[in-house]
Amino acid sequence: MAYHVKVIPPSGRARIHEASCKFCRDGQGMENQDKGTGPTYWQPPYPVPGFPTIAEAKRYVLSLGSRYIDTQGSVHTA
Repeated sequence: MAYHVKVIPPSGRARIHEASCKFCRDGQGMENQDKGTGPTYWQPPYPVPGFPTIAEAKRYVLSLGSRYIDTQGSVHTA
């Protein structure tokens, strides 16, 4: 299973998603969901495969610095 991280700089949030979840879609995000709230992005970006392990995804979130938090505290799987 692969993982992607949704990074939302305006709010200082980063959330780990399973690549298969309906919000992530392998790093593509949801269709027609640009809310115009600023520069948000998925990491790794589509079409790059996601992080192969949850540990690597968590390391990426930590690498963003203390400004970013994983607001879920767990993996988003919806």
